[in-house]
Amino acid sequence: MITEFSGFISQQLFLKKGFCIISMLFVLLLQACSSVNSNTYLLTIAHLNDTHSHMEAERVSLTINGKETIVPLGGFARLQTLVDEMRLQSPNFLLLHAGDAVQGTLYFTLFHGQVEFDFLNRLKVDAMTFGNHEFDRGTAVIPNYLQKASFPIISSNIDFLSEPAIAPLVPKYIIKQINGERIGLIGLTTETTPLTTIDVGKAIFLDAKTSAVRQVEILEGQSVDKIIALSHLGYEEDLKLAASVRGIDIIVGGHSHTLLGDQKQLSLLGLHSEGSYPTEVTSPGGGKTLVLQSWQWGRMLGKLDVRFDQNGKIIEFKGGAIIPVGDSFSRENEIIPSGSKAYQEIVQAINLSGVAKLVAQNNSTAEALKPYTIKLEGFRATKVATTVENLIRGNNNGPGPIAADSMLAAVPNAQIAILNYGGVRKDLLKGTISVADVLEVMPFANSLVLVDVSGAELKSALEDAIDFLLIKYGSLNKKTLPYVSGINLSISMNALKGNRIILLNVKDSDGLYKPLDLDRTYRTVVNNFIAAGGDGFNAFKNAKGFRTNTGIIDSDAFRDLLKSIGTILKPTEQRIKVISTGEQISLFTGQADNYEISEILMVLAA
Repeated sequence: MITEFSGFISQQLFLKKGFCIISMLFVLLLQACSSVNSNTYLLTIAHLNDTHSHMEAERVSLTINGKETIVPLGGFARLQTLVDEMRLQSPNFLLLHAGDAVQGTLYFTLFHGQVEFDFLNRLKVDAMTFGNHEFDRGTAVIPNYLQKASFPIISSNIDFLSEPAIAPLVPKYIIKQINGERIGLIGLTTETTPLTTIDVGKAIFLDAKTSAVRQVEILEGQSVDKIIALSHLGYEEDLKLAASVRGIDIIVGGHSHTLLGDQKQLSLLGLHSEGSYPTEVTSPGGGKTLVLQSWQWGRMLGKLDVRFDQNGKIIEFKGGAIIPVGDSFSRENEIIPSGSKAYQEIVQAINLSGVAKLVAQNNSTAEALKPYTIKLEGFRATKVATTVENLIRGNNNGPGPIAADSMLAAVPNAQIAILNYGGVRKDLLKGTISVADVLEVMPFANSLVLVDVSGAELKSALEDAIDFLLIKYGSLNKKTLPYVSGINLSISMNALKGNRIILLNVKDSDGLYKPLDLDRTYRTVVNNFIAAGGDGFNAFKNAKGFRTNTGIIDSDAFRDLLKSIGTILKPTEQRIKVISTGEQISLFTGQADNYEISEILMVLAA
């Protein structure tokens, strides 16, 4: 067995070395080509987005060889190893961050952004743009982020002129000099930020496309012919930007947490690609723009080698994003011994995927993180409940419906609870649920607000929220709809704005669901974000009836319900149904248009 395992280790070392050698040979080959034609320029871009305070590696469920396998992914200590390797291999190197560095774990809850920017500094990030979550604590904390960062945070479409503590610290663009070449960088942040964040102060979010066009003109006026946009707009918006703005060569994106890559490779890990890496778009004038994004939470480090001709046009490129994986695995709560056949098969599958890679942690970075991690241990050691199944976020699934139920449990005189999808930030894997888990599922410390709304206002609020999500994401899918308790509803994908909810029932005191009464008043509990009209819930903001902030924190309500249940199972009630066929049916007016009878009966029977 020892001889067999030693052989296996030698094999893995060979594979790892082979991976590095192939990467280095590619870069050296391109560099050799550059020496033959000195008029071309090779640039390597590494990039992150939506790291969301995920400082440590996390246990993630992947499907490897058809079996659910828990593996450690990401963490800044592994990212440090990868970045250091890339920097050594590539003399013309840029490391970029596309926003949302903070919010999402206890590191932000307890240390308020200090840790995140310390460790981005250790990575030697070259530039970053604002994500919407950089505004989660208002604008008062942003000067601290800017002063903490050893790199510029760029914004081309946020007007900070009425925020004098911020404005002088935020450039609209920068020009990086890398081995004699000038690289222009601009930064764009989603214009919906004021609608998805409680307080953006006096900052004004301008149209991203118009702002991009203006900054490209300014850079080109300074003879800069290689331009990169750091974008926190989302993948679909990045594709639109690439197709409509001339002069942007590369868009390094974020916001939508999009996993790009080869589907055959990713399927070996049970992952789904949402597009090619990079995604090539034809820009106005017939040039090409490459759109990049690197998933979420430091679980992937994007990498692009791109060659420009003497006029700054892209002539060749190669993507090489990497998912950094640790070397400990478990299945069904059992650790897989490192010398076992199952272990060897998992390592082999990771290596063969072509996108994942076993990466050792950088010791210095791991040690620097320890003092902070130790302070979190008390939260992690305090058990709240146990889940016997993985609770993965989706419509009617994961922690979300339970969190909505907890809002009703905490405020028993409410009949309905509504929670925005973005208010739940983490899945819960099988096993112990700790206080730390609870705070990471619901990290915003939102308070619960009671609002009286009429049935008409309730329907209007949900219709507005659906429309907001359609505009933001482009479709209704399992990742975008709110969580609800005390109601169920069916939504038509094809109906017009204001008529998408085709059924809406409210649970009455007898426990039975009854059709919504447009004239009746319903006492509803929401978080203070929704109560202020966040995520398109304008009807709650504008409601004139009874309203009170209970002072109950959403995560406390969630923790209390989990504790009272003890053993948590997957939610089974289908509270929201999305109907993707037919044109329109309005059971509120009693009229149906172009809807198949079988579809109407299916909805009525639901």
